[in-house]
Amino acid sequence: MTGEIIPAMLRGLRAVGICEGDCLIVHSSFRSLGLSDASPIDAIRTLVETVGTDGTLMMPTFTYCYAGIWNARVYNPATTQSVFMGILPETLRSYPGALRSGSPTYSVAAFGKHAVKLTEGKENSSGLGPGSSYEDAYRLGAKILLLGVGNNRNSMIHYAEYASGLPICDIPYREFWGRTALVETASGPDEVPLTDFPGCSANFGVVDEYLVENDLMRPGTVCSARCLIMNSRDIVDAIASRLREIPDWLFCDSLTCEPCTLRRRRLREHGLI
Repeated sequence: MTGEIIPAMLRGLRAVGICEGDCLIVHSSFRSLGLSDASPIDAIRTLVETVGTDGTLMMPTFTYCYAGIWNARVYNPATTQSVFMGILPETLRSYPGALRSGSPTYSVAAFGKHAVKLTEGKENSSGLGPGSSYEDAYRLGAKILLLGVGNNRNSMIHYAEYASGLPICDIPYREFWGRTALVETASGPDEVPLTDFPGCSANFGVVDEYLVENDLMRPGTVCSARCLIMNSRDIVDAIASRLREIPDWLFCDSLTCEPCTLRRRRLREHGLI
């Protein structure tokens, strides 16, 4: 298998509760690990080793190939690089045996037992909502490891927004990005419709205290990286329930934040806040 196992990282992952057979979603900062003598491919090998042959590793490889975005790209799951995800998801994307989903905006890469289930047939699904890789991971009871990053990078919280049933997920993140995405087909670029859109995650850290108080999230350390570990079913169910009580709980307070402003307006129109 490609890469070398990093013993200290493997011990740290075991110590925070990652076990063989786990389906594991990782959001990450490679730099936070403080590994001066190991490479990103070694870190991926170590994550794969930690979950074992009966486990699965999944990471976000988002591309945001919206038709209206500046410098719009045409999505090809085999070649289109992710953006803003860091080096580890990019490394997993090209790791021998890894698969990638066909979502042109919010794709994932996966390796292991459930990789096919998490990536196959996602071309027409919403990236983070119904029919998505994240919904499948939730149903599998995947663990979530935030490795050197916070809950503002936890994409499963977007799925919790969908699961809450609030009428906000049809609002594009930016209106000028549009409601379509560009994908590469055998006959050339094609523009495909999108129906569901995640919002702003800047304030997702608001869930930290709530999850810890309810024993749904634990802190830990892997090498030099502070991390958070949680179960996707537990946190989605808890956050979705909380959102039904406080619908604007996750919104940020920035007056210039278009997605949060438009979502607040929608909730007011429905008499929910």
